[in-house]
Amino acid sequence: MHRQPLIGISGSMNTEESQYFIKRDYVRSLTEAGAIPLLLAPDMTDEQARQCAEELDGLLLSGGNDVSPRCFGQEPVQGLGEVNPLRDQSELRLVKLFLEKEKPILGICRGVQMLNVALGGSLYQDIGKQHKSSVQINHSQEEKDAVHPAHKVNVIRDTPLHQFSKGLLQIGVNSLHHQAINKLAEPLRSMAAADDGIIEAVYHPEKDFVIGVQWHPEILGISDSFS
Repeated sequence: MHRQPLIGISGSMNTEESQYFIKRDYVRSLTEAGAIPLLLAPDMTDEQARQCAEELDGLLLSGGNDVSPRCFGQEPVQGLGEVNPLRDQSELRLVKLFLEKEKPILGICRGVQMLNVALGGSLYQDIGKQHKSSVQINHSQEEKDAVHPAHKVNVIRDTPLHQFSKGLLQIGVNSLHHQAINKLAEPLRSMAAADDGIIEAVYHPEKDFVIGVQWHPEILGISDSFS
């Protein structure tokens, strides 16, 4: 019998930290792709997290609440949303361990932000407050509308995203965020950006598969429509 890959998912926590949860779209996308998803608890010990990195085949960093600016050496600014230090520290640990084991990592929305922070980059805590551009982009569409693209991104040639999108240089993406990459971590390279300059996708050129996207492909996939 063919062994299906085991993919660990770093999920969300409620405000009271009494529940872990993951939205079904992530799980369904993995199972449809032939993988077995497993929700990783932030309460794991270092040794338990290390064992996960050794035995699992990959890591998915999911979307969710804001990344705390403490993780990249900044004080909170007005516009910062709810943060969860336990989740932040768990994901920083997981990224480190999966990188050490040369295992694939995919970061989605918050996940690409956490990947960037874990490797030494920083974030806009709130795009509207901190990012200045003459181009207006809808980065925060209604969640119910995320089955449709909110804006386009410009794909950089000869990157993994250029290959995944079958050579398209512009793709439509949904958009459910108000934080975004500011300083790009030194090991990472941009794969796409919005017209306002916000980095929308990154990859690690020295790793087989360490990738992050700012949109939600588990909902939308890849679209060549911008409307």
